[in-house]
Amino acid sequence: MVIIFTFILLYLLSSISIEDINTMLISENKLIVLAISGLIYLLFLILSNEKIDTKDLIINNFFSMVIIFITMYSISYISYKIFGVNSLGMGDIKLSSISTIWLGIELSFLSLCISFLLSAIYSIHGKLTKKFIPLQQYPFAPFLSIGIFCSWVIDKI
Repeated sequence: MVIIFTFILLYLLSSISIEDINTMLISENKLIVLAISGLIYLLFLILSNEKIDTKDLIINNFFSMVIIFITMYSISYISYKIFGVNSLGMGDIKLSSISTIWLGIELSFLSLCISFLLSAIYSIHGKLTKKFIPLQQYPFAPFLSIGIFCSWVIDKI
């Protein structure tokens, strides 16, 4: 059953990434579908494993979502105050938060580390090749998606 959820996650993340590349926006509907799919995955976990405490899982994931949301929003707010440019859009912040439903807090932070590292490499390359102007914005959802999916796979191996 995990393989089915893996393909669902991959499809949704790919769809979100393509949309962000094309429009620099992430639709609320896709984020809602990602969240609902994640909740279905959690329900599957609860039903298939008697050792999982339902209340603890729901509380941990809710607080994880809040922590990731506050972390990402703080990064966005601070960068806006320093540079005057939105470094992260609300879609990116929501995507990061919703990923905790699928990953939990530890893997969500791992996914963010992967995302920021890949984004930094992309940004440095763009600056070195003179393809980016200073403070140029680019879609971040593809990097988040790669980080989320890599963390998911690492957890399942």
